[in-house]
Amino acid sequence: MKKEEKNPTVKPELLGGFKDYLPETMIPRQGIIAIIKKTYESFGFLPLETPGMERSSVLGSDKNDFRMQVYRFKDNFGETGQDVTLRFDLTVPLSRVVAAYPNLVKPFKRYQLGSVWRKEKPQAGRFREFAQFDADIVGSDSILADSEIISLMYETMKNLGVINFVIRFNNRKILNGLPNVANFDEKRAADVFQILDKLDKLGPEKVFEELQLKPLSEFDKEALNLSDESVAKIREFLAISGDLESVIEKLKTFFNGVALAQEGIAECEQIIENIKFLGIPQENWKFDLSVARGLGYYTGPVFETTLSEIPEMGSVFSGGRFDDLVMRFTGERVPAVGASVGVDRLFAALEKLGKIKKIQSVSKVLLTIIDERYAKDIIKMAQGLRNVGVNAEVFLGKDRSFKNQLAYALKKEIPFMIILGEEEKKQGMIKLKDLNRREEMLLTENEVIDKLI
Repeated sequence: MKKEEKNPTVKPELLGGFKDYLPETMIPRQGIIAIIKKTYESFGFLPLETPGMERSSVLGSDKNDFRMQVYRFKDNFGETGQDVTLRFDLTVPLSRVVAAYPNLVKPFKRYQLGSVWRKEKPQAGRFREFAQFDADIVGSDSILADSEIISLMYETMKNLGVINFVIRFNNRKILNGLPNVANFDEKRAADVFQILDKLDKLGPEKVFEELQLKPLSEFDKEALNLSDESVAKIREFLAISGDLESVIEKLKTFFNGVALAQEGIAECEQIIENIKFLGIPQENWKFDLSVARGLGYYTGPVFETTLSEIPEMGSVFSGGRFDDLVMRFTGERVPAVGASVGVDRLFAALEKLGKIKKIQSVSKVLLTIIDERYAKDIIKMAQGLRNVGVNAEVFLGKDRSFKNQLAYALKKEIPFMIILGEEEKKQGMIKLKDLNRREEMLLTENEVIDKLI
């Protein structure tokens, strides 16, 4: 009788902007996460977890406070339902936690790993769902906290084995002084900074073109329509260059009489002094006036880390100071500063650089079942190996031929195999096969354990 064929009705298609991580890439990804976690903890940061979904009012979605395209919908639980949004970052939920738990010991140093969602057009290294790994210091207005974040960024990248990277930093107080000098409306400053933040991606001419874009109609709120004089001043600002001392002096002259900008310049001077004292190599950091950071909640120093070999991937580790964010919930200013690793973008960049080795298995030994009579001996042996810290996998496939089990071990790159058949059982021994050296040994169970631990 002919076997009836079933026609599939659903295609296993992945949504654009989302990604599956199969074991061969998930294993090294977890390795990267473990290194970041260990580095954060070495600085005294503590773990925190918050929900992936928040009230829309918490995330500013009611007014789109943070200029972010988000996944927002009605939760129909209950009679009226709630207006909810998938979180777009981990910083705003952190601010809610700080406001909700006033007894948290401050400074509160927390780290958090979690997925975030943004309703954006997917592109290289940019996804609609991605993992962020944040570290933040809440409750300190000392510039030492900002310096520590830069030190943390440097140590994390170094511990990940990345050599060619640059931590670029600036200060939003300097940028916030631009409307005074360039003579444009302070209310449009956030729009200007969002465009300046595209400098690396679009290039200067395209950015200046966007700054002068004319409104298409009276309803077009996006077009800035800055004057030629305003754009000329912004050009002048971005053209400031030279060694560090001359850049600082030129900035002080450019912002003469603008107190907020002068404060930002002084903070950058302190950061430079601190990171020099810490011995962070000059090739790994840069005071860069083009760093703006698109998010509107930054109030002071801002940071971006790019990989020198593939700068087109954008920032893989960024952040800044956000002293006013908790104020949305409490009415009181709570100073805070931090940075976030874009885990998926960093992983994609390291893959592109050939620095990610795909790993097929975490097992050190495959215990074969050649003879069903000894299956219980095998699972007992596996238990004993696991008890002494050896990752031991029992073959559970249908085809129990030795050839098939050997092929399985080779495909999974498992270095050892254990074989227990009638001959081995009679001798009270176990056969251990070293697949890398192509050697076989007859050993006692204790000798097998000694060999594998």
